[in-house]
Amino acid sequence: MKIIKDYVDQVFKTVPLTEETNQLRTDILANMEDKYNELIDAGASEHEAIGVVIAEFGNIEELLEEMGISRLSKERREQYPTMEEEGIDYFLQTKGTIGLRIGLGVLSILAGVGGLIALLGLQNFFQAAPLIGLVFLLAFLVVGIALFILEGMRAADLKAYHKPFVLLPDLREHLEEQQKAYKKSLAISIVLGVSLCILSLTPMLLGAMTNLIPVLVGVGLMLILIGTGVVCFTYSGNVYNAYTILLTNGKNPNSFEEEVKAEARRKRIDYIIEEIYWPIIVVIYFAASFLIGGSFWAWSWVIFVLGGALEGTIKSIFDTWDK
Repeated sequence: MKIIKDYVDQVFKTVPLTEETNQLRTDILANMEDKYNELIDAGASEHEAIGVVIAEFGNIEELLEEMGISRLSKERREQYPTMEEEGIDYFLQTKGTIGLRIGLGVLSILAGVGGLIALLGLQNFFQAAPLIGLVFLLAFLVVGIALFILEGMRAADLKAYHKPFVLLPDLREHLEEQQKAYKKSLAISIVLGVSLCILSLTPMLLGAMTNLIPVLVGVGLMLILIGTGVVCFTYSGNVYNAYTILLTNGKNPNSFEEEVKAEARRKRIDYIIEEIYWPIIVVIYFAASFLIGGSFWAWSWVIFVLGGALEGTIKSIFDTWDK
């Protein structure tokens, strides 16, 4: 069965991805699978069934020509990269894994530092505590740095998802629903992470205000709790950000070029605003403040308010000129 699917995917690999062609591919694949199952039920071997099915449906290219669907050239295929459900699922899972492991890397480093500090607080009880703490620190540093390097390399493999690609409307709707449903999990993770960071002060305060534990032990436990909170932030934030990346870079197949051009135009305008406009505003602020001096410093901050108010107008002007 996989051979049949691979065959259909290969035929449609150079066909523009639209709702029409996607539905056509789905229908052809369903018909081929039905025929394959009929032949298997009739006693044909797997290889015989596959051969007959491909032979009977081997004129897919003629069907595409009859429907007026032309293939994309190599240049056009590179210009119109497509993203299907398998690729989307892979990206979401990988981003979640990266977020989790980056968080664990932070936790590992903080645990190493916290362990060293905590053991330094226990050196009155046994002399080898600093040495054990140093070994503890180095071991956890190695684990944390290794996780950062490995996940950084994994993230580099996802560059294709950060560029514009074709995303069918039904997949977009599905992603929007998933992102909306994930907001609850994101909120819970943020609340949990913030709670852990706040509660991390408890052991340190106990050590400072009571004799229950040494202060340094409290500091060490505080760092470990903060690291645990960071794991909540990085995992949930990475997953939610993955949805945002897919929805931002995924374009409608029927207006792909227009959307890509519009996005390039927006990025160009944002670059002008961030790299030219606001630096000029800052220069004007300091120049006017130093040249005029005196009481002008008390209200010269109004320049930034005016700059923010004019930003939208300037963007609209540049957008009109670009068109």
